[in-house]
Amino acid sequence: YGDFILLENLSFSTKWGFDYYQLNEHSYDPVTTRQGARYNGLGIEAGSRVLNLVSNNVMKYFTTIGKHNLNLMAGYSFEKYNRQRNYIRGTDFPNENFEWIASAATIQEASVTNLDRGLNSFFGQAKYNFDDKYLLTVSARADGSSKFGENNRYGFFPAASVAWIVSEESFMENVDFISELKLRASYGLTGNDGIPDFSSIGLYAGGYNYNEQSGIAPIQLPNPDLKWETTRQLNIGADIGIYEDRLTLILDYYSKKTTDLLLDRPIPPSSGYSFITSNIGEMENKGVELGLAGDVIRAGNFTWNASLNISANRNKVTKLYNDQPIDDIGRGGNRVEVGEPIGIFYGWRALGVDPSTGDIVFEDLNGDGQITADDRTKIGNPHPDFIGGFNN
Repeated sequence: YGDFILLENLSFSTKWGFDYYQLNEHSYDPVTTRQGARYNGLGIEAGSRVLNLVSNNVMKYFTTIGKHNLNLMAGYSFEKYNRQRNYIRGTDFPNENFEWIASAATIQEASVTNLDRGLNSFFGQAKYNFDDKYLLTVSARADGSSKFGENNRYGFFPAASVAWIVSEESFMENVDFISELKLRASYGLTGNDGIPDFSSIGLYAGGYNYNEQSGIAPIQLPNPDLKWETTRQLNIGADIGIYEDRLTLILDYYSKKTTDLLLDRPIPPSSGYSFITSNIGEMENKGVELGLAGDVIRAGNFTWNASLNISANRNKVTKLYNDQPIDDIGRGGNRVEVGEPIGIFYGWRALGVDPSTGDIVFEDLNGDGQITADDRTKIGNPHPDFIGGFNN
């Protein structure tokens, strides 16, 4: 990294990072082991190599004119990631003295994969405060990800916040027990690209054997319109300090609306595919957060500080493609359904155990005398009612 003072109020900083990771694996199970006996000797050669380059470059300017304070920032960052993997699995070795893959009579599996991924961002921010009482911050960023289609590779995410430090006002001078009172509000957009690489393009796989001739086959439908998932968040809060911050209280209310949810949309099996990654839904989160901290004892060389925080969030899916539920995501038979929290547990409702057989008895919801997929229902919510912590 490097920091450069270009002018009295103008600076430039640049940071570069490079990660290199290499793993080589050789393993051999001879016929004298349980695993090796199954295959008349089992050998594996594998390797991984990862290269990751990141850079962050920021220009900053600040000035003060009387009671006016202004800070400006603009920057550019990027990340370049490459990963290569190889794997060879061989069986049927002459004896335990020949443990390298070249001695295997049968190559059961051999593969080499390569992945390139890129992310670059342009960002800027302006901070203004007047007399250290009234604060305004405006920011924006444009992020481009190689995971998305050509039509929507970049997403634009602005934000703004305001704050009023009430305790600095003249009418608060005689309110001795309040050491800090700050009211604040913010609204902004953030983006999410948390999907597998190549989700937006049509994929083909090789290695298929047609009449002893090599071939390829399509394995994924393209979606060139795939784009960033966007969350719009409103936050209103207050920071309160009492008796020289002997006791501090932080209150927050937030409301988040997520659009263009990145989900695997089910499609008819007759198409030859089971799903296509799409922007197909909307979701909302609303909640409150409370933080309370205080010095139980503040005397000489001994202090005892305690803090408590608690939050409650309510999540609901508000829109899907044709309001069509998505089943069996994750590991718990989870479902995405309009009007419900995302990822609800969806399955059969257990009534108990049959003492004569020891089998679980499930509820026959449709009354047809059989337990089928039509009898599944919502059986749980994976999201907690409250989250909290206590520190001493």
